[in-house]
This record gives sequence, structure tokens and C-alpha cells, in this order.
Amino acid sequence: MRKTPLLDFHLEINGSIGSFARWKMPMDYGNMLKEALETRNNVTFFDISHLSRIKVKGDDSEEFLQRLVARDIKKVKENFISGPTAFLNFNAGFKDDVMVYKFSKNDFLVVGNAVNHDKIVDWLHENIGEYKVTIEDLTFNTVMLAVQGPKSIEIMRKVLGDIIDSLTPLKFHTDIVTEHGVIKLLSYSGWTGETGFELITDIETGEKILRVLYERGVRPAGLGARDILRIEMGYALYGNEISEDINPIEAKYWVFSWKKKDDYIGREALLNILEKGVEKVRFGFVAKKGSALPRKGMKVFVGNREIGFITSGTFSPILKLPIALGYVLSKYSINGLRVNIKGNKRIIDAKIVEPPFVKNL
Repeated sequence: MRKTPLLDFHLEINGSIGSFARWKMPMDYGNMLKEALETRNNVTFFDISHLSRIKVKGDDSEEFLQRLVARDIKKVKENFISGPTAFLNFNAGFKDDVMVYKFSKNDFLVVGNAVNHDKIVDWLHENIGEYKVTIEDLTFNTVMLAVQGPKSIEIMRKVLGDIIDSLTPLKFHTDIVTEHGVIKLLSYSGWTGETGFELITDIETGEKILRVLYERGVRPAGLGARDILRIEMGYALYGNEISEDINPIEAKYWVFSWKKKDDYIGREALLNILEKGVEKVRFGFVAKKGSALPRKGMKVFVGNREIGFITSGTFSPILKLPIALGYVLSKYSINGLRVNIKGNKRIIDAKIVEPPFVKNL
């Protein structure tokens, strides 16, 4: 079992600790629904140190990653993020979906899912071949934090200064000297659907920054709120919506570049899938007010015909409705179609929708 290096701090502020992808980390701080709402309406901080952080460095780094990821890394400017993109297998299934930070053509950082950490480290080493690159795992000697919400710019400006104003979406800065310590990387992406920033630092600096944020009244948010927020945005989670057996076309997850000319692992299979079409596609589901929550593994029906399955479900505190993600047979992929979701002797009346669920807010 791995654990966030900031575990003692989370216990100090009454975090409820659980396990996810073999990591001990905060699930919530008393009420995950309130934490999700606070992110939508104000600002929260998350400890996302469980995410893998793998450095790829060397003369052939760009060519190496160009061969392995589905987006065109060569077209990414220095100090910008390419993503979301993915490592695909030879059948075009997901090995992992990742964000790739480009420091230079010889220096990259790959941030991915905790559940795939060991697999991707091995995958990178397996594919080095004659490429002149080195792989360095930064996951266990750094921490990664996220500050998310419409008021995140305001609070980050107070904590870190005007450097926040020079960031634009998917841009990052490195080696920022602050009164709290050196921030190795500060990026602007906002994976919750709100304005947001990510920080990678040493452990001591990370704790200092969280303490400053907490003392300034920023509420902490745990993995439970993170899951609610990503479902509200319709974002895929590895092991739920995507896996080695699901491809980007089925998932409607555009992690690849249509115009990328260089070959990459999974490209040929992906082109074949595009030509042949797919049998199932990912959609969202909204249940009626007061319904039970759709849960992973429940089946989707039209009348007596089983047409799909649920991969993730939650209650949306912003919509005040149960929502879910899942797959339906392609011929039933009709926006607005009424369906029944069945499981554990429950029948949930719902309709198919196109995520994100919060797009009209």
C-alpha cells in the first residue's frame, strides 16, 4: 500500500482516509457533496499526489513519445501541455490516458493514472529500443496538488503572486521561487471544468502551501468530490469508462490527432476501427429526481431489450439529480432516448444525454 506523503496533514484537518489504486489518501473531509459544490462555486484544494509523474529525458525524447502517444507531440510548444492524450496498445485500447508536459524536445513529463503507474513505467522501458532516452520516476519523491474553482485565480495570486496572471490554459512554468519554497512546476488546466491550477513540489513545500491555503479559508476536497466533478463533466476514468479493451472511438474520447502523420502504436488499429465503426458508444444518463443512484455494472434497457451498461454513477449536487456514464449499443445512441437502468431489484427511469452534464451552467 502506497500513501500520499501529506497523509499526516490530511488527518490533522479531519480527512477521512481510504484506499484507491493501492494509495492511502483522503476520500472526503466530512461531506463530499459540499466539497464538490464548493469547487463549482468557490475554490478548493486537492492532494493528487497519487497520479504518476514520469520524466522522459534525452536526445530522442520527442521521437520516442511521438511513437508512443496518440497526439502529435512535435506540434506542442515548449512549456505547454499536450492532453488529454493516451498510450494505446496495438489494438487501439487504452494503456493509459495521460497529460504530457513539454519542457523542450529533449525533456518531457508524463502525468497519468495511479492504477497504471507500474504498467506505464514498464511500457516505457519496453519500448526504449535504440532511442536515446532515460526514464525517471518522480512519483514518490514529489507531491502534486490542485487548486480548483472560479475563485482559484484570486487565491493563487494572493499565495504565489502575479506569476498566475502569465499562465494561460495548458501553459506551465517551472522552478518558481516563493516564500513557501520552490515550486517545480505550476500549470493551468482545470480538469474539474472550472478554472484551476496544478502544482508539483517537494514534500515540505507542498505541505506549506496547503497549510497557507487552509489558513486562508480554502476548503479541502477529497477523492469523492473529485469523482463527482469528473462525472458532471463527462470525463472518463480508467477502469470504468476506458481500459485496454475499450478504444477512443467507442469512448468518444478524442485523445488522438486526426492529422498526425508519424506512426504510433495503435494507429493502424484505430484507422481500421474508424472505417468499420463500433458496436457500442459512451453516453451519459440523467435519472428522474428522487431516483436511486445508477451504479457501475447496472444494465440499461429499452423495454425488455438490454442495450448497454453503466460504468460510473453519482448524485450531482449542482443539478440535484442522479447522473451516470456508460455504454449503449450504437443503434440506440439517441440523445433523449428514455431508458430503464436495472440493478439490485431497482428500476431507474432515465434518459440518454450527451455529456458534459453541467455545460449549460
